[in-house]
Amino acid sequence: MKSILVIVALFAGSAIGSTTAISDRELSLGGVSLGDTEEQVLAVLGRAPKRYDTGEGIALQYPGLTILMGWLEQQAPGKQRHVLQLTATGVNACTPSGICPGTLVSKAVATYGHPISAKREAGNFLEYYSNQSSCWLQLGTSGRTIRSISAVCQP
Repeated sequence: MKSILVIVALFAGSAIGSTTAISDRELSLGGVSLGDTEEQVLAVLGRAPKRYDTGEGIALQYPGLTILMGWLEQQAPGKQRHVLQLTATGVNACTPSGICPGTLVSKAVATYGHPISAKREAGNFLEYYSNQSSCWLQLGTSGRTIRSISAVCQP
């Protein structure tokens, strides 16, 4: 009985230790990073073809990339909106390491290591948490392919 508990403990420890953390540098899609100002986004991507109010900020919608902009602190005169969330569905909205929607999951694992796997109502996701902040990269998967990528932070 003791040996079974030791084996279970070793397996659980190796499963937890096998997940990989990423740096905040990877929390960027299509050249835009979490925390960038609206001015920085416009300098990289130009004017958004579609822009709408979300009730908590604004969304800038580019082909294959949606950027949620808001205030990191309370809105006040002179304060700029910042990127709070990025969601990519287009093949050109890639991470700095070249992981894009349409990429095979195996390339993400080879690039970042073993993710945390999460099954949710919205689908299956692979998640890589930052070792520098409360943010993470979430890869929506369909079979062996990445269908979407989101960069998000815990408020």
